[in-house]
Amino acid sequence: MRRSLSLLLLSLVAVFSISACSGVTHKINVTAPQDADLCGLYVSAGGADAFGENNLKDGAVLAAKESTSIVVETGGNYDLKLETCDGREEVVPVAVP
Repeated sequence: MRRSLSLLLLSLVAVFSISACSGVTHKINVTAPQDADLCGLYVSAGGADAFGENNLKDGAVLAAKESTSIVVETGGNYDLKLETCDGREEVVPVAVP
């Protein structure tokens, strides 16, 4: 039985924090699954046709169970494309407050 990447791959939490100097910072926190490494994390505005650059720079890998944050300019709806190092991918909608 094939499980969807959203069940297999991640624990996503959209958060925001207050910074004294720059106002509000919006972040998408991503945690890799316990059984797969991520080689690609791409973000786009919700429903957009194309994604931006890979947020894992210079061939970096988000190892199983590790976490990272992606800063986005404003709150709103985003699509997050996840690519495992073994070639699986899925697009997951994320709402950032």
